[in-house]
This record gives sequence, C-alpha cells and structure tokens, in this order.
Amino acid sequence: MNRQVIYELLKDNLCIQDKALQKLVWALYNNFYNDSVKQNILLIGDRGTGKTTMLKEAADLMDIPFGEVHNAFSFENINMNLLSNGLVQLGMNSDTYEGILLLHDFQDAFIRGHSLEFNAMVASNVLNLDNYGYFNTSSICFVGEIDTDNVRDIFGNDLILSDLDTNDFTSPTLSIIQGYLTNVNRIKEDEDGNKSANIGFEKYVSNVIKSRFLASTTMDVFKQRIYMEDMGASDIVKALSSSISALNLYKDDLLEDYVSSEEFVRKVASYILESGEGLHATNAAIENTFMNDYKHGAKVLKKNSIFASLK
Repeated sequence: MNRQVIYELLKDNLCIQDKALQKLVWALYNNFYNDSVKQNILLIGDRGTGKTTMLKEAADLMDIPFGEVHNAFSFENINMNLLSNGLVQLGMNSDTYEGILLLHDFQDAFIRGHSLEFNAMVASNVLNLDNYGYFNTSSICFVGEIDTDNVRDIFGNDLILSDLDTNDFTSPTLSIIQGYLTNVNRIKEDEDGNKSANIGFEKYVSNVIKSRFLASTTMDVFKQRIYMEDMGASDIVKALSSSISALNLYKDDLLEDYVSSEEFVRKVASYILESGEGLHATNAAIENTFMNDYKHGAKVLKKNSIFASLK
C-alpha cells in the first residue's frame, strides 16, 4: 500500500484529527518504507485527543513493530529498566532493532530535568541502559507523547506545591519562570486553607512548558512536531461513530435502538467533554450513561447482556 491509501483507510477508522494523521502517516512511511533520514516524532495535544490510538492504528496497518513505555521519567532518574522493557516489546533480536517506541507522558522528561540527557542518547542512536548494555537505536522511531494539559496534574502534587511556597523549584523548566511569580498569581487558597494553582498561572506555565518542549535542542532530535486539535462535542460524537470506538464493544449488551440513538450518543459525548480526560473517559462515559438511564426506567439492556446483574 502507498501512503495515501494507508492514510485514507486510517482516516475512515479514526474519524478525527485528519491533519495530524496525515503528517503522522507521511513521517512513518518515510521512516520505514523510504530511504529518508529517520525522524523522531512529538505528538502534542490535550489528554484524550487520540494520540495513542492514532499511533497504534497506524503502526498496526503499516505492520511496524510497536512498543510503549509508561512513567520512564521520575523526579530521581530515567528508569532504564522500563526503557529496556519497551525495547523487548518491539520483538527485536540481538542484532536487529526496528520499530516505534512510544514514550507516554514525555513532558515529564522536561519537567523533571532529564530531557537533555535523554535527547543526547536518542541523537547518538545509542541508548546506554546501564546493566542492560548499549543498544543501537538507529532504526527506532521514538515518539514522545506530550499532554499539554498536564500542568493541572503537576500542581496537584504536594511536593510541587511545597516547593512553590518556598520559591524553590525542583524542575529546571519551572525555574525559568520563577522570576515572574508572586504568591498572588500562582497560588489560591480556600477558606479551609487548601491550596491549588491559580488557573491563570496554570495557563501561563502551560505555555512556557510547551515552548520548552519545542525548543531547538529538542527539535534537533524530535524533528517532526504533530499537533492534535482540541476536541469539541461534535468531534467526540464523530469519534464515537468510528469502527474502533469503544461504543462498539457494548453493542452486544445494549439494545440497538438505544445504543444508536442520538440522545444516548449526545449524553456520552457530554460526559467525555466534561471529564477533562477526553477519549480516555469513553468507557466510563458509556457505562455511567446507560446505568443512569436504566435506573430511571429506560429500556437499555439486551436479554443476555453481561450487565444483566443490574436488574
């Protein structure tokens, strides 16, 4: 298949993020089917905009080995054991290394001060995994997945709030903006003394962190930047109509007229939109919606549904 055919097939399945999908397909095709210089990729967007799903579907259709790593960048270090496990997932033997390695929550590498060290290893095409040895990664496409709304989570962390109180930042990235901060614009406190980040401050920090993700030193290593668009209600409704949507997993258990009704899909989309988790909240949105409707007397379940215990 040529890259246009691959794109059209994925576009029909995914239903959203067409511009980002096209860039991703073109980059992966050049990496694995042409003799172009390899490009690593940053997938940038809010949580739940389809970054992981899009990449997995593309890798599957293009028959590219795929591995993924979660939580590789702690405050203390880069977890070499997790990176090694990611390489194992690719199904590589000791001589040949090829495939896509997805790094979830890649913003943590910046926030926790490991980006320069990791970028240098990626640029050298050699990963030094300590006790696991050295690995030639010249045929691996590293994909850093960045959640731009992750700032809200960062400032929910007691350690970070404590550092903010003392003007002492652990993260080099956050240190950059230290001179612009005052207690008034960074922290708000409710009547019970509970502290949280001021929403304007969160937005400001988010923009600063995003610019650091896209700094020239980073882009020398991650040459392809792919932005995922924020999703509104209509985009979520469209995503729910996809052949790979989680909604399809419930069609054996929910009445056809109910699960395909405009009202049901609209309720699910509203739940997802309000969750702050994007498409990650799809399963919870579906189950909460039909359970609530059932409790209010709606005909929801098929006779042999695995959810029959609700009765």
